Amino acid sequence: MNKALIKGIFLSTILFCSSTIGAKINIVTEHLAPFQIVADKTIGGLSTEIIETTLKETNIRYNLEAHAWSLSYNRALHKENTCIYSLAYIPERKPLFQWIGNITASSISLYALSKNKIKITSLSQALNYKIAVIKDDVTHHFLLSKGFVENENLYVMNNYDSLLQLLEIPSRQIDLVVLNDDLLNNRVKNSNEATKYKSVFLLQDLTLDFYFACSLKTERAIIDSLRKTMKKLEQQGVYSTIRNRWRQSMVNLI
Repeated sequence: MNKALIKGIFLSTILFCSSTIGAKINIVTEHLAPFQIVADKTIGGLSTEIIETTLKETNIRYNLEAHAWSLSYNRALHKENTCIYSLAYIPERKPLFQWIGNITASSISLYALSKNKIKITSLSQALNYKIAVIKDDVTHHFLLSKGFVENENLYVMNNYDSLLQLLEIPSRQIDLVVLNDDLLNNRVKNSNEATKYKSVFLLQDLTLDFYFACSLKTERAIIDSLRKTMKKLEQQGVYSTIRNRWRQSMVNLI
């Protein structure tokens, strides 16, 4: 191979890497306290700390925005150089995104009003009730895969505040919503209000296995850098330190 050709390949490689490193990525999420906490013009929370720690380590420029989950999900699904957190992993989603790394995990249950006498011992029994979920949330996709049918026994909402309110609107006849204790505690105003709701069935087949993921149109060099960094920080115990700090005020963190 002559020197001119080698020099051309070398320069092309430098230009490619420079343009890739300089690429700015868009990161989308939702308000999902305590994992993502949107307050005024800031976004905090356990998951946000892990993601921002990762990005600072890579020096990748980014723009972070919070929207209703369905909007964020669809942007990450279709737009180039767009990433999302906290995206719960299920097999059906595997081919839809480039998965970067695990953030944390939490259990999830079906909730009813405490005054309701509903008792459920299997997911098949839940088919007899009307359940509300967040649109395009993992619980929405999971229950569809288990035979639930939209507008028959499955109803979709755009935010968690509306989800809880549905239980108290008799005309809507919603029996159950899908939540976990940490999400519930961060949605209601105080512990007395939290007692209005009760967990009636733990979804053992559905753990909120939260990940950082990017669209299929995200540049490969960005994906490789993010994956390498998350693996390194996990091995160094950086993420464990963050999780342990938040675990003190949470009940469902795995």
